[in-house]
Amino acid sequence: MRNYKIFILLILATALLSACVSPMGMTSSTTPLEGRTYETLGKGSGSSNAFSVLGLWQVNRTDIDEAIREASRQKNGDALINVTWQERTYWFILIGWHKLEIKGEVIRFTDKDEAKKPEKGRKR
Repeated sequence: MRNYKIFILLILATALLSACVSPMGMTSSTTPLEGRTYETLGKGSGSSNAFSVLGLWQVNRTDIDEAIREASRQKNGDALINVTWQERTYWFILIGWHKLEIKGEVIRFTDKDEAKKPEKGRKR
């Protein structure tokens, strides 16, 4: 009888302390790249977290824009290319932790200064 109770407790603990992963998303870039030149600065990642109580009251919301800004700031870049993201939810008895994670290659636009220059022959 004692082994039966331990087995039930182990199953309950596993169910209560489990994590869920939602499908992963992917996109080519976080901003339009058509007609723009850029340099690749390296890989970057960012995340946003939220907590919930009993699965009913959420303390914060995961923010994809915050995660993108965090990933870009790692290399002082302007945007991300080859972006993937994933959401995970971890449950700890009565508390849930939601994590959104973004990964991609950080880029910096090299045509920023050229766009600010006035065209030749044009008066201002």
